[in-house]
Amino acid sequence: MSDLLEYRVVRCPYNLARQYLAESVEARAASGAPGPLALTLSVPGGELVKEVVVTYGTATDPMHFEQPWQVRWKPKAGPYPEFDGELTARADETYKSTLLELKGSYRPPGGALGAAFDWAVGGRIAAATAQALLERIGAEMESRYQRDELAKRTNAPS
Repeated sequence: MSDLLEYRVVRCPYNLARQYLAESVEARAASGAPGPLALTLSVPGGELVKEVVVTYGTATDPMHFEQPWQVRWKPKAGPYPEFDGELTARADETYKSTLLELKGSYRPPGGALGAAFDWAVGGRIAAATAQALLERIGAEMESRYQRDELAKRTNAPS
């Protein structure tokens, strides 16, 4: 079993980031349709294209500090591992940003040979897949925050 922990700083206040993440994940989960995620990773000798299907659900923080979201991805094809984890918006050091965290685990397929591949290259592929997911979700959150802020300034009374 291999563990994964990746972060992305989102330029959006924590209270709004939590709201945006909840609405985004709930909409994806309610649609019932898993979301595809394509990843291109540079490897020695070329590029590797990996496509995974991502599904979301609710999770529980035993301390009730955060609202984590269950994330699972499964490869569409190929000898890649399935991932189970949690996605959480956490307070960052400033009020202007949020830390988007993805943590979980996966089991490399192929026994000892798969574990060796994971040590050599597979761990980088898993981290890049996680970063691609965080990038997509973080960019959506930042875009929504910018639109909301622009709307406030545009609609403000003179």
